Amino acid sequence: MKAPLDATPYPQDPRSRPIAANIADGGYVYVRDGNGIVYILPDGPHLHPKVLGGARPAMYAGDMTIQGGKVVGLTNLSGTFQFDDEDGLKAVAEELRRQGLVVEQGAVRFFPADGSRPVVLE
Repeated sequence: MKAPLDATPYPQDPRSRPIAANIADGGYVYVRDGNGIVYILPDGPHLHPKVLGGARPAMYAGDMTIQGGKVVGLTNLSGTFQFDDEDGLKAVAEELRRQGLVVEQGAVRFFPADGSRPVVLE
């Protein structure tokens, strides 16, 4: 678990919801809560701390892209949480599969904290 770097106790965005297999195509920010549930919001600036709200800690966070009902992009990119472990990102991908989503080959990309090139994990 990691606390957000921005400790402002923002309220939870009313659009925040657990991800579901029938998610609409588009770009999203996501946060995996302490119970392992992946919550999403349509992508936008500085939304990660508002996905759960209240400066609550997260198991993982990043962004994802859905096209044709499939996850075609899943990363650890989050200025608020800055997760830097590949296993956590793989665990998010596995949770999405458990929830009925298809994660395309090549979609899971890890961005190292040192700014080096992203690594395709799956």
